[in-house]
Amino acid sequence: MVVKILSSSASFNGVNYNTNKMDQNKGELMKIENFGPLLGLDNLRPEDYSNYLKLVSAQNTRIKAPQFHAAISCKGKEYNKEQLTEIATSWLKEMGYAKNPYLIVFHKDTENNHVHIVSTRVDKEGKKISSEFEKIKAVQNINKVMGIDEGINASQDVEKALTYQFSTKAQFMMILESRGYVLKQNERNIEVIKFGKKQLDINLVSINDKSLSFEKDTNRIAQMRAIFEKYKLVYNTDLSAKTMLLAGGLKKNTDTYTSDLSEFLKEKFGIELIYHGKDGKQPYGYSIIDHAEKNVFKGGDVISLKELLNYSTANKVYEPKNQRIKTNDNKTNITSKLSEEQVNYYATLLKASLYNYPTLLQGLSSQSLVITKKYNELFLNDVIAGVEVPILEILETDDYRNLTQSYFGNENLPVESLEINHSAPIAQIHLADDQDDAARKKKRKS
Repeated sequence: MVVKILSSSASFNGVNYNTNKMDQNKGELMKIENFGPLLGLDNLRPEDYSNYLKLVSAQNTRIKAPQFHAAISCKGKEYNKEQLTEIATSWLKEMGYAKNPYLIVFHKDTENNHVHIVSTRVDKEGKKISSEFEKIKAVQNINKVMGIDEGINASQDVEKALTYQFSTKAQFMMILESRGYVLKQNERNIEVIKFGKKQLDINLVSINDKSLSFEKDTNRIAQMRAIFEKYKLVYNTDLSAKTMLLAGGLKKNTDTYTSDLSEFLKEKFGIELIYHGKDGKQPYGYSIIDHAEKNVFKGGDVISLKELLNYSTANKVYEPKNQRIKTNDNKTNITSKLSEEQVNYYATLLKASLYNYPTLLQGLSSQSLVITKKYNELFLNDVIAGVEVPILEILETDDYRNLTQSYFGNENLPVESLEINHSAPIAQIHLADDQDDAARKKKRKS
């Protein structure tokens, strides 16, 4: 069961939002409570409910946006409209709104049955209903109504997480984070937090001991690679920020990413992809939580991020031998025809290498990329695809300047003086510990 506190307002636009659903045959009025004399009238209009809520709210002029609007949703059709209405009524009592005027409207326009609730934050005596830690209380109270013991659930989830095969502490933490827990680590323990309070502690020794017994399941890796190779040709691999639903059908982007392929793999095969990035930049790597077989892998152990995202290199972006043209002054002009998609692809890889790794060289190496200087110009070489791209054609001025400063260690060094030339790819750099831990520490510091 999911509960969400939606937006407040002074105009009680939540009433119109829900009555519009009713007019479109997408909603059904299930309950009207504590509206006084209005309950004896027929053919009430939306403004009648709004005006009454405003009248009650006017007793406390300090509350500028008195609307209380919430939604309670179940998975699929697990609960019918009558059951959801009963749950919402009990939840309102726990939240302190039982004696306030409120509407409960059942919505039937999505895959998940849900009800919306509209009330006022001011009671009939002019006192404000407490909104302190409201979102946390909302979840705690729905759990109470549903008879869910949060501590027992947390213990069960930790026990399940310890049955997975993982090689690092960070991978273990990802399992619990995927279930909605917030984890905080101290010297001896990991605090497991949910619904705004600590549920239990996990001793670090038990996690470290479990990670030492990790053995990579090569058969499962081969199976997953075959699955990825097959379905990345069927489902869109383009990454987008996950969204959070707001009132009125609005959406807000989050800091996590998904794709059509990711959603399909999780739903069909129990394979969850966790993309690693920061500050809204393109992810630089990913991990795999294999819920079906209880494994956690680094994504690159199965398939590289570049291969997973299905970037096409069938048409090489730049062919130096065929496109270098000698001019009269014996200089070489370089021309290329880059599609917008190709420019964005290589720009993304370069900027990810530049901004998302400890060093530029490390970022380039992890993606099998090399920077060379030829014909008085810097090139990006995609070693695997055999592609060579002029960097000036794919990076903006500021990014190009930052790249030269990072790669050559001197922002003021002119391009013409860069005498760097690689005849072979940079050797793969192996990080000490694992990148998930490093990324987590950086995120915590920021």
